[in-house]
Amino acid sequence: MGWLRRVLYEPLVQFMLMGAVIFAVHAAVTPSVSKERLIEVTPAVRQSIVDTFKASHEGRPPAPDELNKLIDVWILNEITFREAIAQGLDKGDEMIRDRITHKMRLLIFNGVQVEEPTPEVLASWYEKHRARYDIPDVVSFIQVPFTGPDAEAESRKVLGEILTGSEPEAVRQSALIMGSRPVLSLEPSFGKPFVDQLVALPKGQWQVLKSDQGWHVVRLDGFTPGRAVPLEEVSAQVSQAWTDERRRILGIAATKELGNAYVIRRDEP
Repeated sequence: MGWLRRVLYEPLVQFMLMGAVIFAVHAAVTPSVSKERLIEVTPAVRQSIVDTFKASHEGRPPAPDELNKLIDVWILNEITFREAIAQGLDKGDEMIRDRITHKMRLLIFNGVQVEEPTPEVLASWYEKHRARYDIPDVVSFIQVPFTGPDAEAESRKVLGEILTGSEPEAVRQSALIMGSRPVLSLEPSFGKPFVDQLVALPKGQWQVLKSDQGWHVVRLDGFTPGRAVPLEEVSAQVSQAWTDERRRILGIAATKELGNAYVIRRDEP
């Protein structure tokens, strides 16, 4: 056993044994802390506090005493938030649930890595969504609407009065000015036949037209044809829109992946 005695008297071994004893004593007297009960001011939290302060103080970083106070406030807020969640105060309060859900969704979606689209991918996406970017046909007109069983007769009567300049004040007050309206936006309300006839009218002349809503005395004031916009003109906007859509798709997928850790039961009616 002489070799053991010699080993135990080695300074390095004694140092290691002392460290092990200290670690064991510390573990015995220090209770383990669950993640839920641990509030840690990490470097990321500290930097976030500093960045927030600088943003509201023209770039000036907080002084040490200011930073300590801000950290104290952060800890108090974290304690309050966790206790509120632990006591279920978020349950039944849709406003709180919405805010927490929104913040978590931002964390998930902002953490998604979106690759740069290839020119081919961007061009294909643009063709499917070019209605957002093409300049539409635009029309401006005035209309006096008529509905009911006698709408056609009334509209033709008013047309005659307008052409002779004898229309009553009530007609002028009921006239609706439709300025710079995209042609396609009119079709759901008035119907395509009405819109096609409207844009084909001579400018400045009053006419009677029938729509899906009834009859109208109309005057075409202006028509500006649209044009297809090449991708090169709006490449930056299209690239950002593609990235936003891709991030949304990947964010939803990431959220569903997190859902695999839960048992989800749906009460079927």
